[in-house]
Amino acid sequence: MRLQLALALLAAGALLLLAQPAEGAGADSETPLYLKRDGLGNIFKLNAKEPQENRLGWWRCSEELNQQGSFFPLSKWEQGLGGQVELGDSYTFAIWVESTNVQEITLRATLYVVVNGTQHNLSVEDVSKQGTFPNLLTGNYTIEPVSELGLDHGDYRTVPAFSAMGIELETSITWAPDTENRTVYIKADSPDFNSQIVVRMRPVFLNPEVFFSNDRTDEPGEDSLYIKASVVDALGVIDDSGSGSVADLDLGSFSLEIEGVSGGGNFNDSVRVRDQHPFAKYIEGRWQYQQDSGISSGTYQITISVTDMRGNIWEESVSYDLTVDEFAIELEHEDGGGGTYDLQLPRGGKVEYRVKVWNRGNTADSFEIEVDDNSLPSGWEATMLTSDELDLPVDQYVYARVRIEAPDGAAGGSSATARLEVTSLNDGSVSERMDLRATVRTYGAVISGLDSRITIDPEALDIDGLYRFPVGVRNTGNDRDSYDVTAIIGRGDWTVRIEEGGQAVNIITVDRGKTKQLEIVLKPVNFENSMGDEVDFRFSAESVPPGDGSALFEAKLIVEIPIERVIDLTIAAVDLQVNGRPYAQLMPGDLQAGAPVQFQLVVKNLGGRGADPFSVKLYVAGRVEASYSVDMGLAGFGEALVLLEWSKPAAGLATLRITADSDLAVEDERNRADNSFSLSLDIAAAPSGNGDSSGDGDGFSIPGFGLAGALLSAAIVARRRW
Repeated sequence: MRLQLALALLAAGALLLLAQPAEGAGADSETPLYLKRDGLGNIFKLNAKEPQENRLGWWRCSEELNQQGSFFPLSKWEQGLGGQVELGDSYTFAIWVESTNVQEITLRATLYVVVNGTQHNLSVEDVSKQGTFPNLLTGNYTIEPVSELGLDHGDYRTVPAFSAMGIELETSITWAPDTENRTVYIKADSPDFNSQIVVRMRPVFLNPEVFFSNDRTDEPGEDSLYIKASVVDALGVIDDSGSGSVADLDLGSFSLEIEGVSGGGNFNDSVRVRDQHPFAKYIEGRWQYQQDSGISSGTYQITISVTDMRGNIWEESVSYDLTVDEFAIELEHEDGGGGTYDLQLPRGGKVEYRVKVWNRGNTADSFEIEVDDNSLPSGWEATMLTSDELDLPVDQYVYARVRIEAPDGAAGGSSATARLEVTSLNDGSVSERMDLRATVRTYGAVISGLDSRITIDPEALDIDGLYRFPVGVRNTGNDRDSYDVTAIIGRGDWTVRIEEGGQAVNIITVDRGKTKQLEIVLKPVNFENSMGDEVDFRFSAESVPPGDGSALFEAKLIVEIPIERVIDLTIAAVDLQVNGRPYAQLMPGDLQAGAPVQFQLVVKNLGGRGADPFSVKLYVAGRVEASYSVDMGLAGFGEALVLLEWSKPAAGLATLRITADSDLAVEDERNRADNSFSLSLDIAAAPSGNGDSSGDGDGFSIPGFGLAGALLSAAIVARRRW
């Protein structure tokens, strides 16, 4: 959990700021705590210091015979916390055991914290180890979970200072049959038998109040920032000498570092570590920031870090708003913009740049101004129009004026760049530059409002046979421009002209960034027999010299009647059914000589205009075999069901054709190519002994089709024509 932040305190020129966690070790860091033999009563010590000598401790487990399902208390081990601790999500343990004649042993481990005298359990888990006869649990071994155990933090994800953390062990033992010789001991506090718990936690924090003092002097280069912080280690292992130092931390690892500054900032060996109390150390140092390059007023992040004896690096970061004597320059365009200053000029013309020179330092300053014209092409010139030195108070500006001239022969779109450079006379390392780029005016055009396919409805022609449609010409150049506009069509007998406001034009003038709306006036003739044919159309706009902008648009012109006003009958084989079965599914032998063949199909009107009555005929070998009349005609976009019968088919392969309106009863149909289709039928010979094959007998037919055909045809739903 993040540190509980304190308020900033300002007093006597010094500043206390609040620390924020930096990237480093965290609450998921593994922190081992070792079981010690020292203690009082039944509570022994936990300690972060790994056993260095053999001070082996023994704890005898209960030797009751029948312990199944029962747990007997062993002992508790506790570690006092001299500072807050942020707990991770899990822990584990490894407990050394020495036993004889044990079939199974179970440890009940309770990890807990004691806060304000009250115990709060974080984890209660049973972990067992078994022997298999005849291999009993005899000798030394460890009991440990197969994986880390989760923690139930409750209200104690962060454990406050002056609390305690501990583990309580209870045992339940199943003995081997030899009950006369049975012993179990828990062993710890020895390099060979280092029973321990390993808790994921963060025990090291920076005291949230960090002391700063920005000591600014009259001596050049001697300004410095004094930093003093307190690092608290909750484990606070007291070394054996009793000196009160924090032995859990590597005292040589304390460091102060200014983020983003080369080498972490110049401290000139001023970083020191001093005792604060048994759980904390002071770290202090003086940052000689004027001895570092590029240091200016602003917010700096100071990282304070220390490494513990387990190799974990603990870091905290604190910000400080540092004020230093500094000189700064800012250059702006006249309109407030920054970066390259772009302006345009005509061929042989000139343009003036007005650049704001700002004093952005925290003290008055003097500046030197010059123009570098070394990169200008031959024939171009750059001239400084204002003084080359100036004085400015803080946050004030003056204009530096520069003129650039282009030669008469400069090409449109060509450019040249001069550089304005301003340098502080108090600090020569402070300098700003701005490129002044002059570009010769360019020309361009874009045509808008036209589609690549322009369809003309003959009824849309006016009384004079003219068709009108709009077109736009946009000026994409950087100045007002005039254009020569041209329209060309691919038929010599058609005429075309361009109008603006009802007047024919061939030259137009368009302001920069604007679009001029024009009208194309077209007179198509002799198109009755070429409906649907494409005619090429080209429209262009070209800048009048000396401009070089141009645009071209090509399209196709098509005269045709809209589908809503035409008739277009069609029939398709895909809709055909023969004797009630889709034509594509017919099998050899399905059709027999002498047996009537019934056809069912759909006639559609693809146009929006209704058709007069017409007939659909079945042809066999060029002979009309059957006919069906669509007596009510066919509405626009309508369809009709048609039934035809070939009454006496002969054996063999027959080619048939079905045609809609073969008598041309429907006038002005747009497309007759899809009014008919052909098909082939394989008529099998009639089986012998089946009687007359002339069709007078009981041949195959759709049930009810013969008599009901007339009734069905009368009931066909075909919308009336318009």
